[in-house]
Amino acid sequence: MFIRHPTTLMNSELLQKIKPPAGAWLPGPRTLLRLTGVDRIRFLNGQVTQDLKKLQPGQAVRAAIITAKGRLEADTRIAATAEALWLETDFILREVIHSRLEKFIVADDVTLEDFSTSYRLAHFPGLSQPPTAFPGDGLVFQCSRFREPGLDLWIPSSTDWKPDSVPVEQWESVRIARGLPLWNIDVGSDTLPPEAGFEADAISSTKGCYIGQEVISRLRSVGHVNRHLCVLGTSDTSLKQIGECQTLEGVAVGNISSLALAGHIPGSVALAMIRREQAQPGNSVLAESSVWTILRHA
Repeated sequence: MFIRHPTTLMNSELLQKIKPPAGAWLPGPRTLLRLTGVDRIRFLNGQVTQDLKKLQPGQAVRAAIITAKGRLEADTRIAATAEALWLETDFILREVIHSRLEKFIVADDVTLEDFSTSYRLAHFPGLSQPPTAFPGDGLVFQCSRFREPGLDLWIPSSTDWKPDSVPVEQWESVRIARGLPLWNIDVGSDTLPPEAGFEADAISSTKGCYIGQEVISRLRSVGHVNRHLCVLGTSDTSLKQIGECQTLEGVAVGNISSLALAGHIPGSVALAMIRREQAQPGNSVLAESSVWTILRHA
């Protein structure tokens, strides 16, 4: 059976042409935890996959929190000020992650506080300085949140200042093109971080011990996982639903979890967790009667 590949979405370089919309990304409520105390870096470094000893004040990095069996508990951004570490993740994980961290604070000089309702997040890709009207008591961090330089601005809830923004739905094509998953949609508690591309920007291969490190190291030595979160592209712009992915022979190999129009590039993009043997860039899968090309791994 001859399959005609999409003419506009045949290589991953074209994904970079899907640009952020004008204005800030405003995701709504987020979990925001502050850790203070002299042991904060050593303590949190033992809880997450990223090496926080390299984190400088004013910077934020991506990191995962995982179980002892290597499964995801949270996709986080961790930022530093001179006196604190700030951990941010999905709002639905607010109680779970707070309890997880609190459980491991034993004799450590660490104070854990919840600031989730005290600030709201605005992210500006490409910005190097905050707008002049940004409140002086806000928090500013350099953060490659969409895998390109930008600023995270944490706006105090006590202020009425609002940046120019667009509906968060207009950011979906950017998020998908950059291979960034959503919790409980593209990834969840059954996901191993290497399956979803976390090794690209959220896992240190050189840092010391952390919870779940043995599993991550073992997966690295084996050389592969059994499935991959993939960025898919198609020339079809009429798609409305997500669905099962099949080989051209009708064998189920995964499921599309996120879907969006590709902006000014004619076509659609999607995220799908695909079995390893089929998840090679350039391969084709069928979903909802459309042919999708696997452009790259997340």
